[in-house]
Amino acid sequence: MRFGPWEQMSINFLSPSPDFTFQLGEKIGTCLKGDEILLLSGELGAGKTLLTKGIANAVGIDPDEVVSPSFTLMNRFKGNYSFVHIDLYRLGDETGDRIRDMGDMDDYIGEGVVVIEWAQFLDDSYFRLEKAVDIRFRLTPENHRQISIKKSPDYFKL
Repeated sequence: MRFGPWEQMSINFLSPSPDFTFQLGEKIGTCLKGDEILLLSGELGAGKTLLTKGIANAVGIDPDEVVSPSFTLMNRFKGNYSFVHIDLYRLGDETGDRIRDMGDMDDYIGEGVVVIEWAQFLDDSYFRLEKAVDIRFRLTPENHRQISIKKSPDYFKL
């Protein structure tokens, strides 16, 4: 379980296009205060990076600068506040010990927005996840994206 003890709220979207996914990211970004952790999970090509670009755009970062940091593992940006983009794809199931090679990522928590792609590879106990927002992507047979956002009801309003 990725959530704290509060009641969870789930919001579901069906994205018919890349534009919709980007715009949903922008909407999420406008709701952020600068101390959030967003955990993105889903298949390859499901739209995780596109959503991240929309979020980045809303917080004052050029979305063209935001690329999936699969090989560097982490990129940091400065917009309206600090924006840390982490991609765990390359680490896969070996994430547990290898993630610590990146430094103490807990240092970034609470210091800005932290977006973690491929969060399904995270050991839930590594981060202080009590304020995390869980965003899950699933491809549909019609090639749409089902996007499910689980969060505390008072965390941010969509």
